[in-house]
Amino acid sequence: MPAIKKENFGTLSDGKAVSIYTLRNNKGNELKVTDYGARVVSLRFRNKKFENKFVLIGCENVADYEKDDKNLGVVYVDGSDHLAKKIWNAEEQVDGLKLTVKDGDKDVSVLYSISNDNEISITYEGKGVNDITTSMAFSGDVLVNSDFKVFSDEFKGGKSGEWKIIDKPAEVEFVEGMFGFDIGCPIDYYDAGLKNAAEVLSEEAGMLLQIYANQDKLHITETDGGFAVKTSGSKSDNGALKSQTVYVLKNK
Repeated sequence: MPAIKKENFGTLSDGKAVSIYTLRNNKGNELKVTDYGARVVSLRFRNKKFENKFVLIGCENVADYEKDDKNLGVVYVDGSDHLAKKIWNAEEQVDGLKLTVKDGDKDVSVLYSISNDNEISITYEGKGVNDITTSMAFSGDVLVNSDFKVFSDEFKGGKSGEWKIIDKPAEVEFVEGMFGFDIGCPIDYYDAGLKNAAEVLSEEAGMLLQIYANQDKLHITETDGGFAVKTSGSKSDNGALKSQTVYVLKNK
């Protein structure tokens, strides 16, 4: 179970208070999430020189997110970002932080967790919705001169595009006792139907980003200061939509 710390993240223009939650694993790496739009704010990763690197593009306070027109870390529901401007209910759970919101007949939840293998799991569930899309913005100042590999028959190279992920079980290397292998890790690659989606390697930074998803589509866009990743398409589970994306950071 990650350690979770709750702090004040400022107030909105209407005076509503917003919180930020820090999820920390036993390596000292941290994922920060705010209840304003259930957005990912930052991810701190220690490289092999034990330097702290902040690999995501984010804002320092909620006032900046309220003005943000880049939709950093937004959860899209049925192609819309309107839930990004709402405060979600946050609840600490055994395997991470769960945020929920209701909007008319739409009922959406997002569970964030971080394992001791530096796996960032984002699990989405929705009722009354047709699609849930993940979104993460990575810093090109940290992942410098990255090479992209997309697991799709449509991928012909490049750093921007939308591709259909190959429908094939994820190939994941588990080495017990090494690199903080986590027996109690809440991420189940196999039963969850996760597939290899992409790899991003920055030899200059000495970091490898691996992306797994059980969705159908992967979308990568070059942005100012980095690149944004979205996964979309959801599978039905007892009448509700359910999807998961996992980001893994490794030192190379």
